[in-house]
Amino acid sequence: MNKFALFFSVLTMLSVSLLLSCGGEPYKGEIVVSEITKVGATEKTIAQLEITGMMCEVGCVAKVKKEILAQAGVSNVTIDFEKGREFNFAHIEYDPSNCDATSLSTAVNEIAEGKLYGVKSIEIIHFAPAAESSLE
Repeated sequence: MNKFALFFSVLTMLSVSLLLSCGGEPYKGEIVVSEITKVGATEKTIAQLEITGMMCEVGCVAKVKKEILAQAGVSNVTIDFEKGREFNFAHIEYDPSNCDATSLSTAVNEIAEGKLYGVKSIEIIHFAPAAESSLE
């Protein structure tokens, strides 16, 4: 076996073991969805997903972030991850005319055929500039 084939084989085994070692039993209950509007400097929509099953920052967080970023309309993703915490959070800025928060949650739930991660809740926050008063 040449060095390249050996390297590729080891890299593949490490990737598979990282994915399989992550997670526990993903959350499979009903997803709670809430929606609020806040005043912000610019108009934007952010979804905060509460996710179970992320056990490591290298494999789990990177995989979840990659899958969310692959969705149409997503412009930014940050993951609030703390090792040992039952639920971690994905903060996703997206264009609601291109996708919705439920499809973002589905993308997370379908990673590894639903065996690793589960979304427990979705909080959708719409930011809009304050309306200016017409009275002067």
